[in-house]
Amino acid sequence: MIGRILRDQYEITGHLSEGGMALVYRGRRLADDRAVAIKVLREQYAHDREFVARFEREAQAVAELSHPHMVSVYDYGRDGDVHFIVMEFVEGEDLKTLLRRVGAIEESRAREIGAQVCEVLAYAHDRGIVHRDIKPQNIMLTPQGEVKVTDFGIARALAGSSITETGTVLGSVQYLSPEQARGLGVGRSADLYSLGVVLYEAVTGQLPFDGESPITIALKHIHERPPIPRRDGAPIDPVIEGIILKALAKDPKQRYQSAGAMREDLLGAAAHWSERPASAAEDTAVVAGAAHAQDRPRGLLTPRTLAPYVVAAVALLVGFVGIATGWQVLTAYLNVPEVNVPDFVGHSLADAQGLARRANLSVQVIQQNYSRSVPAEFVLGQDQPAGKAVKINRVINLTISLGPEMVTVPDVRRRSLTEARFAIEQARLAVGEVRESYDAALPAGVVLSQDPAPGASLARGTAVYLRVSKGPESLILPNLVGLSLDDARRLLQDLGVALRRVTQVPRSDIPPGQVMEMTPSAGSQILHGDAVTVTIAAAPERGTPPPQPIVTWAPRPAPPSNPAQKQALITVVVPQGPPKQTVKVVVIDQTGNRVAYEHAHAPGDTVNAEATGSGYTIMQVYIDNRLVQEIRP
Repeated sequence: MIGRILRDQYEITGHLSEGGMALVYRGRRLADDRAVAIKVLREQYAHDREFVARFEREAQAVAELSHPHMVSVYDYGRDGDVHFIVMEFVEGEDLKTLLRRVGAIEESRAREIGAQVCEVLAYAHDRGIVHRDIKPQNIMLTPQGEVKVTDFGIARALAGSSITETGTVLGSVQYLSPEQARGLGVGRSADLYSLGVVLYEAVTGQLPFDGESPITIALKHIHERPPIPRRDGAPIDPVIEGIILKALAKDPKQRYQSAGAMREDLLGAAAHWSERPASAAEDTAVVAGAAHAQDRPRGLLTPRTLAPYVVAAVALLVGFVGIATGWQVLTAYLNVPEVNVPDFVGHSLADAQGLARRANLSVQVIQQNYSRSVPAEFVLGQDQPAGKAVKINRVINLTISLGPEMVTVPDVRRRSLTEARFAIEQARLAVGEVRESYDAALPAGVVLSQDPAPGASLARGTAVYLRVSKGPESLILPNLVGLSLDDARRLLQDLGVALRRVTQVPRSDIPPGQVMEMTPSAGSQILHGDAVTVTIAAAPERGTPPPQPIVTWAPRPAPPSNPAQKQALITVVVPQGPPKQTVKVVVIDQTGNRVAYEHAHAPGDTVNAEATGSGYTIMQVYIDNRLVQEIRP
């Protein structure tokens, strides 16, 4: 996708991150060169028409929202088979990255972040938008400390989608509310539960519920009380503890009833966390009523006074029946026969389902990963090892291959080799063999052709082979007499010819550094690799450094064991200038870039540097980080 232009409006310039539903790229808006984030739906969602239609409707709804703590959605649409959303590009990092980097954060900072998230949730909830996937990865932090919440539209669209792909789970299971884990409808309080998990992790450095599998974690959300928040074993502030535990109530009615109320507690403007829910108040009223009943005269049995006894008897009967039934269920559970888990790895999903049925088990896909070695729809892994004894009807979680990740080959023709290498590597491909050939139209070092062709779809990491121009095989040597050495060098370099030797002759009537003679003479027809020498004027004073650097080179024969190796002896005469100048020789070849020589020298020093390259090679000579000459041996 790198380098692709979507709908003639947005250019994808780099890769940012990957999620379960989409890939996120950095891009720019061509109209004003503004940096944007571009979210591209993964292929399995992009081909579901109902989901795409709902996704576009939700993107439109979210695009109409505007809040300083919400990542703005600028545009959405499709380009061919690519469905995308264009969003505000936020400099900084997400909260999850921060927590992984520094661990738990200060409680005051966690309250600031939580209050800003509540602010944007209140804004969205008032307009009928429930996020459904609040997690640290969706909370961006700018360098100024501001919060930006992202991914409103895509989470809402998936919540209502009819996608039936096995293993599709909305949201990260560590942050799911109990009602989401049960597959029930969710409301605003689900977002506040997820925010409670985020705050728990932020102030303690740990998640309230974790486990070996998504199902284990989901069941903990449904049935287990969260551990009391502790930071390194020590209690945290009772207020933030109360806020977190209220947000993590299993019953949505016992949580905060609005994001605004939770924000007030986080800012210290209220103490809703200490208020008992309505159900608790009702229980207190019943107890108080029973106490007043004790003051009535004894010995008089009325329907009203008999009612508690009837209720108690019914409760005992129901409890007895429940215990008996529970014992039967437990006995039946403990007596379930066991089977050995088959080895699903390496089988197709259809074969794995057949193996599971024959073993009285079932399978579900919980994760999909790219693989260069395993074909798509084949099993990469399983959560229960092969041969393990499990009870029949157990669900085994599988990881399925998506096959190799496919990327688009960029067009690098008519670019320099350095630019081509960068573009290919940015596209997550590799540069293969680079071959040279003469070309009368393009100068040396420019890509003539590539294989595969631009636009082809390749597996990530595949090599792209290049053919690079060596310039014209024969050329007419221009007149260099009268030019400065720098101008003569640049003129020859444009033709793909480098100076092999420079001689200095003291002259008082010609400016130092000017070319006096040349060999061969101007107008001669030479081949690309022929040697060109010039004589330049030097100052009459003995030992005076030249006004421009003198760079010459001589080829060295390649060793018989590696005929593709390029070797050269580069000679540099340091020019007039500062008392210490850094001479650096950089080699660019098929293995990458490296420095072959780097030392400081005085004006007038003669430097001899050996340089070696593999395959097509460019050798660059720098003086004080200024490029003086390129040599293509």
